[in-house]
Amino acid sequence: MKKSHLRTVATAACTLALVAGLAACAPATSGNPEEPATGGTAPEAPAETPEADEFGVVLADSWKDIYPGQYATYKANESNSPDGKMNYLEEYPELTTMYAGYGFAKGYDEAASHSFTLHSISETPRVNDKTLANCITCKTPQFTAMVNREGDEVYARPFAEVLAQMSEPISCYNCHENDPTQVVVTQKHFANAIGADAANVPVEAQTCGQCHNEYYFDPDTKATSNPYTDLAGMDAEAILAYYDEMGFKDWEHPDTGAPMLKAQHPEFETIYGGEQSSMAKQGYSCADCHMAPVEDENGEYSSHELKSPLESPEVMEQCSGCHKDLEGEVRAWQKEVTDREHAIAADIKRYTDELAAQKDALDADKLAQAQQIQRRAQFYWDYVMVENSEGAHNYKAAHANLDKAEAQLEEGFKLLGIA
Repeated sequence: MKKSHLRTVATAACTLALVAGLAACAPATSGNPEEPATGGTAPEAPAETPEADEFGVVLADSWKDIYPGQYATYKANESNSPDGKMNYLEEYPELTTMYAGYGFAKGYDEAASHSFTLHSISETPRVNDKTLANCITCKTPQFTAMVNREGDEVYARPFAEVLAQMSEPISCYNCHENDPTQVVVTQKHFANAIGADAANVPVEAQTCGQCHNEYYFDPDTKATSNPYTDLAGMDAEAILAYYDEMGFKDWEHPDTGAPMLKAQHPEFETIYGGEQSSMAKQGYSCADCHMAPVEDENGEYSSHELKSPLESPEVMEQCSGCHKDLEGEVRAWQKEVTDREHAIAADIKRYTDELAAQKDALDADKLAQAQQIQRRAQFYWDYVMVENSEGAHNYKAAHANLDKAEAQLEEGFKLLGIA
């Protein structure tokens, strides 16, 4: 079954699995950080803030006695471990051709939960002695605090040197800094990229989106950056135009010479950017679907175990007024998108192989055109495949991008004289 073919368990790359098309019932929050999105009661400010570490971060363990319910549900994310995760290179064998010459061709596994971010980045075969610290951007609050304190030069430090200083996976500080009564966008580059449009998106969604987005590393400063300046620029076509205008590439494909792009995990853009999902248009945040309300001996609060809404009876009950078979709808959407992903991946590989075979016989203009087609078709496909919801976040946008990938490939096969 495909990468969690229905990737319904929240992972480090999938905490934004909002269900597109969820309609009618009103969102539970206005986006005010004092009002949790899922109906829990805002936590009271502690009498005294626990001591921070050397980076200025209050570690999650320091909050466990002050907010026991939130802490216990946060720790429950450890059950979503790296064990048994999908190997994308096996699920999509075409990727070894598509990503040839780039780190993702060496290893690409489905992500585990936030509890394993440091473990996963330390174990990946994609890093080498030239890898920089910018790869740690969303793996630990300690790196975020370091950048905010010392500036963008931190991004250009050696990866291994900086990683060795880190000990805390994604935790409280990432979303609250050191004040659990507030929801904060701690990644300043993302806050800057949204700009004035921040007023139009629930802060809970921005806090998730600060790590679940499309980004690149600035060629000069090596700083983690976003390829847009507002919500309107947050769709695949606009992002591709942004990269084209700046002449950016992640790598050059060794077989074809094409200047390639690797999409990251554009959950926020898919939901809130460009042609927004119906969920976004109605004002829902990520937390509305992923942080179910809890009422137990610890009081009322939002669960910090990040799960698919399909696995949350509390959330599903809220949706049942409009969706008699929400799970069935989501499964159908995801199967359609997944089936198209597999078919288009096969065509991208075929096109890449054909271009590699003809490359030396093509004149310069025709070769450049063919290379651009490879770049664009693969980016549109990648943008959907890596987004982690298989269409559930924004079913129409997923198919629109796959349509664009197919259109590029059709043009490319004609250019190469291939039926």
